[in-house]
Amino acid sequence: MVQIDPNEKDLDIERNFFSENVPVEERASVFNKLFFHYKKDWQNSFLLMLLLSIGLASLGLSENSSATIIGAMIIAPLGQPILALGGAVALGWRIQALRMFGIIILGSASSILIAYLIGLTLPDLTPNKEMLIRTSPDLRDLGIAVMAGAAGAWGYYRSEFSTILSGVAIAVALLPPLCTCGIMLEQGHFILAYGSILLFVTNLIGIIFATILIFFVLGIKNAQSRKRFYKGTIATIILGAIIILPLTINYQKFNSGILFHASIYEKAGKVCELSVNSPVIKELSIQGTGVIIAIDPFPNDKEEEQRLKTELERSTGLQVFLKSSAL
Repeated sequence: MVQIDPNEKDLDIERNFFSENVPVEERASVFNKLFFHYKKDWQNSFLLMLLLSIGLASLGLSENSSATIIGAMIIAPLGQPILALGGAVALGWRIQALRMFGIIILGSASSILIAYLIGLTLPDLTPNKEMLIRTSPDLRDLGIAVMAGAAGAWGYYRSEFSTILSGVAIAVALLPPLCTCGIMLEQGHFILAYGSILLFVTNLIGIIFATILIFFVLGIKNAQSRKRFYKGTIATIILGAIIILPLTINYQKFNSGILFHASIYEKAGKVCELSVNSPVIKELSIQGTGVIIAIDPFPNDKEEEQRLKTELERSTGLQVFLKSSAL
């Protein structure tokens, strides 16, 4: 049975999307797959893969399993609409840009909500390394997102699409930060939730910007929609400029290293000195935007423990987790 090209009305846009040496049949196939035109019931497959990847990522995060998380990143379908959004902006294709943006928003919100619900079934636990490393993005993460987005855009342009998204998915964390956010929200760790959302937004903007840039350099354009291209590009740059400040702050913290650790230790020590029984800090470990502090003696009163934790968070600006040094 001959499949009718569902993109016949947009042949001009399709022709502008690929290099001239790509055969028409192959060009149409890749173009339709990128923009979800190739199958009427693509929503079912997208939803199934999204649900499975959310479950894998959430459980992998709870078990501190990097292998499980990588598996979830590979099968997660969010990378494709993000690349497609960049392509739609490059072509000034408003309808598809809004369509891809809607898919991204729905997919992201669903990921956070489902991870939140999964978090309800998990015991309260101190966030592990796999969670914490996704809560403090900096300029390096933006650089990774830009390079991964460029690789993805080039792969689609050359029609070598079978392996590109897997590489981009592994290089750039899209789903794990969303799942981390949902789990942290369920446990009330709002500082960590903010950091994980910042990482996702960083990756989102980096990939979109790189895709627009690559397509622009390659000459992919639609002369009839240049104003929309400029508007979309300017909006992406503005959003990127907004996140530069928190990313720069986090990078400075990383760069200062020992000085930042010493600063947090000093601030936490002053708070402890003024608390009941003046607990002494025995150990302090910083991961991302979280800090684990072992103190002695540990507060016997739950209210005092919560008060001390709140004061430490206010002083350090980090998500604080207290534990007894006797454990």
